[in-house]
Amino acid sequence: MPLVDYPSDSDDSEPASGTDHADSDPGGPPPNKKQRTGTPPALPPLPAAFHDLYAATVRTTTRDDPGLHQGRTRQIPHVAGNWPSHIYVEWHPPPPVHALLANLVSSLQEQARKAAGPAEVTSFLLSDLGAPQPLHISLSRPIALSSAEKDRFLAEVEGTFKSSGLAAFGLGCSRVEWHRTAESGRSFLVLRVYSRHCAAPVSDGDAQGEHKDEDAKSMDNNNNNPNPELTALLRRCNSVVAKYGQPELYRWADAEDAEGQVGNAFHVSIAWSFAEPTDELKSVTDRVFGGNGARQRIRDIQIPVDGVKVKIGNAVTHVALRQPGKMALERGVKNLLGL
Repeated sequence: MPLVDYPSDSDDSEPASGTDHADSDPGGPPPNKKQRTGTPPALPPLPAAFHDLYAATVRTTTRDDPGLHQGRTRQIPHVAGNWPSHIYVEWHPPPPVHALLANLVSSLQEQARKAAGPAEVTSFLLSDLGAPQPLHISLSRPIALSSAEKDRFLAEVEGTFKSSGLAAFGLGCSRVEWHRTAESGRSFLVLRVYSRHCAAPVSDGDAQGEHKDEDAKSMDNNNNNPNPELTALLRRCNSVVAKYGQPELYRWADAEDAEGQVGNAFHVSIAWSFAEPTDELKSVTDRVFGGNGARQRIRDIQIPVDGVKVKIGNAVTHVALRQPGKMALERGVKNLLGL
C-alpha cells in the first residue's frame, strides 16, 4: 500500500502565497512572515474594591515597635481588644501624576540631606518595595473602637453619609507646604486641596437628619470655605465619632471663622520628617516644587471624590456618594409615573 503524503503543520500555519514552496527559488530570500506590529494592549485597571482587600500590611508583632515603622509611634497606644480606626478619602494618583510627585519628593530628599541643617524626608508615595501607595485626605483623627462598638460605629457612619445627599465631587491642589503636628512629633509635606466645583446647595429632599441645615450652610458658595463638601462630610464624621467618646478632627477652629479655618485645613500628605520645618527646609522645598513648571503642574492635578473609606482594623469599607444628577433623574421618573 503506498504511503499517503500528508501536509506538514508548517504548511498549514503559513499563509498561502499562490505558489508551492517547490516552485520557489531555493537561493532566494525566505518568504516573509507576518510581523506583529504595535504595542500590546494595556491591562485594565484593578477594581477599587481590590485595593480595600490589601490596604494593610502584615502585622509582625503584638506590641508597638517604632523600629518596625521608621521610628514612628502610635498616637493611640495599641490595646488588646481595641480596633484602630480611621475615616478618610482615598486617592490613587494616575501614573503621570504619581511620577511627577515621586520625582519632586526624590529631589527634595536629595537636597534636604545636603542642606546646612540636613533633614531626612520619607515619602508616602512608595512602599518599602517601591510600589505606588495610595494617598488620603483625613476625615477623622486616629481612633480606637472596642469589639462591641465597631459594627455599630460602621453602621452609623454609613448611615450618616448615605443620608447626606452629597454627590461625588472633585478637588484641586492649591499649594505645597510643611505642616507640623505636636501629637505625632512629625512634620508633614502636604498638598492643600480645594473644591473644583462647588455643588448646588443641598435641598430639603436631598439631605436628611440632624445635619441637614448645617450641610446646606457648608455648601453655600458665598462663605469663605474652599472645601464645602469635605466640611459637610467632616461634620457628620465628628458627630458620630463624638458619640463614642473619641477625639474630633479640627476642633481647634475658632467659632467665629470655623468654616473657613476648617475648609483650609484639608490636605493630602505626600512625605514626612522628624525634622522641624525650618526656614532652610521651607526654602529648599520652595525651590524644588516651584521650579521647571512644577507649581503649575501641581495646580493642574484633579482629585475625584466618589466615596469615603472607613477602616476598622484591617477591614476597609467604601461608602459611595451618590452620582451627580442621579437623584434628579429618580425624581423625574417618579413624576412621570405619577408616584
